[in-house]
Amino acid sequence: MGKGGDFEREIAKTLTIWLTGKEKPYMYWRMPASGGLATIHSECGELSGDIRSLHKDADFLTDIFSIECKTGYPKTDFWQLFKTIKNFDIRNFWYQCCNDAARANKLPMLIYRKKGKKIIIGIRDEDRSNFSLECLPVLMINFCSPLGTECFPVVAFYDFESFWKNITVDEIKRLKNENKRKL
Repeated sequence: MGKGGDFEREIAKTLTIWLTGKEKPYMYWRMPASGGLATIHSECGELSGDIRSLHKDADFLTDIFSIECKTGYPKTDFWQLFKTIKNFDIRNFWYQCCNDAARANKLPMLIYRKKGKKIIIGIRDEDRSNFSLECLPVLMINFCSPLGTECFPVVAFYDFESFWKNITVDEIKRLKNENKRKL
């Protein structure tokens, strides 16, 4: 298994602890074939991203968010934002995350770690007000396509650990119920 699969398992275990306070039984796990199952079964909307629920009590998170996990990419950094780079990985990650989420009628959530750095998590800026995040430092970026012809939702990046310490299960369940009414 490669570093991507290891990272997805690490994230799934962290989300399990966030939900239950215990390491096992696992409530979340990586999507088979690193999200590839969702790609080949695109008509099955509940399959999206890299993390899936293993238990009905955990469904609320993956029902509302399509969670994309990325790790590695040693040449990628946020300073690339200020250069004209066709293949700026972080922008491409957010683009993939947003497209996959839209296909599944979910909200995008990007989890990224560069080797030797802390994990960060990105959600749409417009979703931030649904959570208790006001005291956390945030980096907000408005990404457009390399040619500037398409803009994606503004992404708000947070420290991964701090994000999950401040987000409650009830906040996500409330967001899920609000989005269900909108659809």
